[in-house]
Amino acid sequence: MKKIVSAMLAGMMVCCALNAQSIKVVNTFGGDEDSTGGSDLFTFENQKNDDGTYKNKYENKTRVSNRLQLDGSAGKFDGRVRLEFATTKLNGKESITRLRGYGRFKPVDQFQLIAGNDFSTKVAIDAGYLAASDDNPKYARILQSGFGAISNWKFGEDKNINLKIAGGVKGADDSFLDAKNFGLDAGLNFGMEGVFSAGAAFLNVTSDTPTIGAFAGINAIENLTLNAGYIYNDTDTDYIPVISKNALSLTAGYNFKDLGLFTAADVIFAIGEEKTPFLTKVTVSYNATEDISVGVKAKVSLMLGDNDSVKTELYPNVTYKLASKMGSLTTGVRMNLDTNGLSKIAVPFNWKITLADIKK
Repeated sequence: MKKIVSAMLAGMMVCCALNAQSIKVVNTFGGDEDSTGGSDLFTFENQKNDDGTYKNKYENKTRVSNRLQLDGSAGKFDGRVRLEFATTKLNGKESITRLRGYGRFKPVDQFQLIAGNDFSTKVAIDAGYLAASDDNPKYARILQSGFGAISNWKFGEDKNINLKIAGGVKGADDSFLDAKNFGLDAGLNFGMEGVFSAGAAFLNVTSDTPTIGAFAGINAIENLTLNAGYIYNDTDTDYIPVISKNALSLTAGYNFKDLGLFTAADVIFAIGEEKTPFLTKVTVSYNATEDISVGVKAKVSLMLGDNDSVKTELYPNVTYKLASKMGSLTTGVRMNLDTNGLSKIAVPFNWKITLADIKK
């Protein structure tokens, strides 16, 4: 399947290049994720004694990474190719390079075909968005990879009621007949512009561990994000500390545009467990000037009722917009703490620059 997807991506991007209506090339040094959290440049880990306490002796691990991303569109086609490089493993895998992307064909406004090994957030449920994390988690994406079809419809006199239905297949290592590697995904997103949105995702429904997510959000108040969700059999451990059969998520955020201030919080926790995994993320950012913004991100994870399980991450950061269209720099200090003290200090560094943005 990987070969098929790669061939389709290459063909699609050649088509876009020859008949492009728009091409955008962005390079991000110091990040293989959409934020700096996945690729800290310097990481100083506190070494442990035999009894689990810290030595207050930090070992430095340096990680350099780069991402080159091409987005293009040509008539009824659009797509993305993302080439990533890192001096250490990518997502825990041995490879230090990775090619990801998608291609999409839109013969009519109401119908799309999509293929690739990473659809990003192109087929996500609106109300599944987490404001503090600034992310559509995987369990809130109807389609993630493989092949899929999407149907979009608008209703009402003002066409302000929308319905999206999607379904697709995905596999790994060309093993479409292996239930462990073959999956069927489906879902829908429904909403009324300026009022509410709702949706559901049914992921890996043919496997032994399907994931089901249902979400609802209110968007009747300008600048306010307010979403809630239920997730069954969630395995996205970035948001739930352990695999949990039933979990609830809540997110709220507000953008004080006149003040240049944004604040948001995510709360996610499992239900029906002997010990309840609980995770909260909070972010505050402030536009100090036209070129400088400062912020603080915090994350706390724990098992409710177990004080020894508390883990905290603090990340004060600053983003500086460079002159002459040289992009922006983001850096700061990330500190991880647990009940034994400071476990890790990291220095993230992210330079994001648009190399080309051509529109015809």
